[in-house]
Amino acid sequence: MTDQDLDQFCFNLRSVIAGRRVSLVGNAASLLTTRFGQQIDDGCVVRINSGVPIRPAAQGRRIDIHCFSTRSSFLYNMGRASWRVRLKRRYFDGVFSVWMSAMERELCEDPQQAFYPIALLDDLTARLGASPSMGSRALHMLTELTEAEIWMFGFDFKESVSYYRRKDNRGPHDWAAERDYTYSLVREGRVVLMR
Repeated sequence: MTDQDLDQFCFNLRSVIAGRRVSLVGNAASLLTTRFGQQIDDGCVVRINSGVPIRPAAQGRRIDIHCFSTRSSFLYNMGRASWRVRLKRRYFDGVFSVWMSAMERELCEDPQQAFYPIALLDDLTARLGASPSMGSRALHMLTELTEAEIWMFGFDFKESVSYYRRKDNRGPHDWAAERDYTYSLVREGRVVLMR
């Protein structure tokens, strides 16, 4: 990614946020027991992977930004998700989307596709000592490239499973390190963790 590409990415990201508070919505099943839907929808809504809302009172309805790993993993997970998620498979169409993984980028045929900067990925990987989850990547992207206040919903660092998966998928991530990273941002006052 050239400096010009990074500048354009930051401009596009900030344009979508448009001065609003960001609602970064994770996919922890524990979110489904809350009533955060309206608070989520009041911000610029960022959703992750296959996070189609199935309980609007808990998860909200809106989406402004979609962060996903790779196109193939997104399609695979959508195909294996519960029927309530698969039924809404077009939910992510037409929103500003960010390809978060370094993998398979050369396969992308969409000239408008935005990519999470590799330099940020390398920085976060070194900080955590493991491959970051898409949620941590999205948080890092938002804190590094924007001035927005970020409210996080649906992040419990794998105390519960991802609501759209049938089996637990912990991935190659260090959940304790991700929790510590998030709490460091909370202490700085930039991030609010809603639980």
